[in-house]
Amino acid sequence: MESRNSQTSSHGALEMMIAPLTPEEFFRDHYEKAYFHSTAINPNVGDLLSIDRIDEIIADSELPARSISMAKSGRGIPAGEYTFANGVVDRGAVLDGFRDGATIILPQLHFADGKLYEFCLSLQRAFGARTQTNIYMTPPGEHGFGVHYDDHDVFVLQVAGAKDWEIYGDRETLPYRGEGFRKDRDDPGELKDSFVLETGQCLYVPRGTAHRALTHGDEPSLHITVGILVQTWADFMLEAVAEASLRIPEMRHSLPRDLYFEEGDRAAHKAMFERMARAIADTASFDATLSAFSGNFVRSQGGRVRGGLNALCRPIGDHDRFTIRPHILYSFEDAADDGGEGRQIVLPGASLPLSEELAPQLQAHIEGGSLSKADFTVTDAEELDDVIGSLIAYGLLVRV
Repeated sequence: MESRNSQTSSHGALEMMIAPLTPEEFFRDHYEKAYFHSTAINPNVGDLLSIDRIDEIIADSELPARSISMAKSGRGIPAGEYTFANGVVDRGAVLDGFRDGATIILPQLHFADGKLYEFCLSLQRAFGARTQTNIYMTPPGEHGFGVHYDDHDVFVLQVAGAKDWEIYGDRETLPYRGEGFRKDRDDPGELKDSFVLETGQCLYVPRGTAHRALTHGDEPSLHITVGILVQTWADFMLEAVAEASLRIPEMRHSLPRDLYFEEGDRAAHKAMFERMARAIADTASFDATLSAFSGNFVRSQGGRVRGGLNALCRPIGDHDRFTIRPHILYSFEDAADDGGEGRQIVLPGASLPLSEELAPQLQAHIEGGSLSKADFTVTDAEELDDVIGSLIAYGLLVRV
């Protein structure tokens, strides 16, 4: 099964962040290897967010406790300093903290902002990974965090103001998720480079590269951090082992009772381990593992359904035409992979079973970019109506 994207070109957002590099140059020379400071000034960065939008969010949006945090001079600020006793965000305290030098952090803002969400979706095909945004609003002359590295790759888009960036050393190996920087354990290395990230510029920092950023000049800084949440070959191989173990009966046996103790038969246990490893190597299926990973990636993308309610508020005529929403992932696969029969289309949040008659026609029309019910030749009109309606509800189809 192959995951597909509903827009043939998914490099637009990436190209904005890495100009003047091409995607090929970026992935060859920088991805997971070395930071890259794009000195190009791109006005489209400012279209994604603004200080006025942050002001609106803090003033008028619902703010669950986990939707905002604050930091100052390298340390996180306890939530009790900007929330009430019942956990509700104290909006005045947030602004007063900013006035006193604290950075306002809005994690995962893409889930509450359509532009940022669309931007994240546009990057997921380019990286084959989920993406997220964290927003940082920092007063003049301040910084939120000290020298550290992240456990995931990041792009920094400078929306307003500017920041002084410092780049330090790299870990010997790329960190896994959860292997964050610890001051008492990790050496950031020597300062390797420093520069000013200006409004409209972008920066790529691989996971494991230590860095620090301080507000430059007399204006506040607003930047978007885009996190690339990759899955590793280790993740893939663990899934392969789990999938293969379903077909190796010996893997279901409990560990020997004496495995942990000195009187245990270490040689016999080691021999069993080696037999199991050979059995896994002989049984593991790349195709089955890929199918599981690909399906989970599509399902977990998150739906984009803007306009769907309007489209469903009136009947769908035979000649009403629909286009494919940009950036939404989908895949056609055998329903047997999920314990069903026949074919299915997999979407963010849903898997829709398809008859043998409908499946090839639907795949051809979707990959063609647009469709109407009149384009199909089917005997089960009720199935077609239901599938088209569901594709609108789950965000793949947009009414022209």
